[in-house]
Amino acid sequence: MVPTIRKVFMRKLYAVLLLFIISSGFLLAILYPCIISIKIQNIDVELDFNKENAHDYIEDQLNIGFRIPGTQARKNCMKYFISKFKKIDGDFSYDIHDFTIHSTACQNLLFKLNENKKNIVILGAHYDSRARATKDSANPESPVPGANDGASGCAVLLELAEIFYEKRTKLDCQIWFLFFDAEDQGYDIGYGMDDWDWCEGSKKFVEDINNFYDINEEHFDCMILLDMVGGINLQFINEQYSSSSLLDELFVIGRNLGHVNEFPIFPHSSSITDDHKAFINKDIPSADLIINFWNNPNWPFHHTTQDDISYISSRSLEITGKTVEQFIFNNYFNDPSKDYRGNYPWEFDISFPSTEIVIFITVFFSIVGLIFLGRKYLHQKELEYSLKHQKEC
Repeated sequence: MVPTIRKVFMRKLYAVLLLFIISSGFLLAILYPCIISIKIQNIDVELDFNKENAHDYIEDQLNIGFRIPGTQARKNCMKYFISKFKKIDGDFSYDIHDFTIHSTACQNLLFKLNENKKNIVILGAHYDSRARATKDSANPESPVPGANDGASGCAVLLELAEIFYEKRTKLDCQIWFLFFDAEDQGYDIGYGMDDWDWCEGSKKFVEDINNFYDINEEHFDCMILLDMVGGINLQFINEQYSSSSLLDELFVIGRNLGHVNEFPIFPHSSSITDDHKAFINKDIPSADLIINFWNNPNWPFHHTTQDDISYISSRSLEITGKTVEQFIFNNYFNDPSKDYRGNYPWEFDISFPSTEIVIFITVFFSIVGLIFLGRKYLHQKELEYSLKHQKEC
């Protein structure tokens, strides 16, 4: 008789356990976006980011040629950026940062908006394209067009520069538009350029950063890096070197704008060596908006000759651009009726384990807890049955 009770109870326990897991996941999927969206409210300012302009800026860069460090095309690309900013304002302030890697002359390019402001927000992207398509099985020695990996982030910066210039008197911050050379030549399954490391330009810039601002009068609020932000099937990851309070705010802003697929509730987590890392090491809160580029069937073109205009999405550019635009307005729009700042000063930082691990641990301990409680309950029932049976005997 006792085994029968155990068998019936275990069936009920398994049913309850399954119902618990399904209902917990369902409720979490419904409630979590609501909870995190409440935390940061977007300021009601019209967003002007033009996705077609940004798409055109990528095409312009590709038409210049392969922007490999040390080449004329790389120099022409820098001249192109200068011409675009000069079109916005003939007096737009800029600095050229010269440096050398393995005897190759390289240049970072910095444009400054609202130089009268003391607090600085850096928006960055790399503009070099990889010299070798090392992940391309058919053409491993060919150069990479770099439509997404490089040109997309630069295109978003160009469009944001025009938007923020028009609203500059309303923005309570100085904005740096920073274009990095020599980011993409390191080793994956081969070198882009022999013996080069990743992110050479940003490391050199941070080494010399004191040359570009008044250390006694100015300070850095944050740095946002855009890398591979214009490809089809855009989905950003939870990049672990990033300042979590800053990256979290960008994700919530993106979701509040309606882009839950691109800023997923449970993003993939990974640590990426990218241009923001040098700024993190300088104690500047920084965030990297970047996709899973290493094993992503939805965008498998990383470091191949197929990283061209065919797989660029205007919608991805718009989502990225409007999210960063909204971030600036949320935190720096100078209007007394819209006095709001999200997670500023973005000093809180925590590295989270991967989403898969968090889900596994949660489910595992939930199951263990239910089984433990169930066994205690079953033991109690068996004891009651035994006592009752003894009395009957």
